[in-house]
Amino acid sequence: MSASRGGTGAGDGLAVHLALFGAQAGFAVFPVFGKLALSSLPPLVLAALRVVAAALLLEAYRRARGDPAPARSDRGILFLLALLGVSFNQMLFILGLALTTAVNTAVLTATIPVFTLAVAALLGRESLTVRAAAGLILAFAGALVLLDIRHFDWSSSFVRGDVMLLGNCLSYSFYLVLGRPVMARMPPSTAVASVFVFGAPLILLCAAPALARFSPGAVTPGAWASLAAIVLVCSVVPYLLNSWALARTRASRVALYIFLQPLIGAAASVAVLSEPLTTRTLAAASLIFAGLGVTLWPGRA
Repeated sequence: MSASRGGTGAGDGLAVHLALFGAQAGFAVFPVFGKLALSSLPPLVLAALRVVAAALLLEAYRRARGDPAPARSDRGILFLLALLGVSFNQMLFILGLALTTAVNTAVLTATIPVFTLAVAALLGRESLTVRAAAGLILAFAGALVLLDIRHFDWSSSFVRGDVMLLGNCLSYSFYLVLGRPVMARMPPSTAVASVFVFGAPLILLCAAPALARFSPGAVTPGAWASLAAIVLVCSVVPYLLNSWALARTRASRVALYIFLQPLIGAAASVAVLSEPLTTRTLAAASLIFAGLGVTLWPGRA
């Protein structure tokens, strides 16, 4: 793939768009493979195995390419990105997925573009227009509909799972905005391998009790196969593609492609897991997508 670094929209090449599409397609099927893996893998064990395996593969890929290790001066920001984009992001995602449905998971990922623009405005990276503020309100309203705020019940596993997924989306939004300048000045393999390597220890620490009780013999072949797909199809390849594209275009454009996740993810969840699309889920999705439309089109399309 070839594209000039630092593209800002109109100059983005086809390769950037193909990379963004491929990344989001990989991320989109994570809830489906995740649900299949969670059938016999505990959530924190799944998170730990996924991140450690991906870290080893990404670091091996970096070394095979001969790309440099990160400079000492970059390690602080890379550690912060590791917490936001790997440690907090993945633990909240998998714990949330274990408690709610794959369809809800897919729908809530659509809040990431709006959160990303809000974070970019908060940090002074992009301007927050009236249109963007209205989009944020609509997307937040959709999240509240999905949480059924009128009958909010923290004892409900679905509610706890959805709240964790919103936390995951916000964490990833900070990762996108803060990571853009870093990705622009180093090879994608260096940046992504670093955030996984730096993010793995915290997940291992949190998963230590579950790992101590873990019995590999109790895991079904299907769950192991799903874990392999999570590592390769939903982790290594999408993160490399996403980071490559992030170095060449705006964070808000990268976030815009996330609209593919709920479409692909919800369709896959219904087709593979036979999960229903409830009226509340459809209403929430409509509000969230309306928020996306108001925020990103036509002014930011």
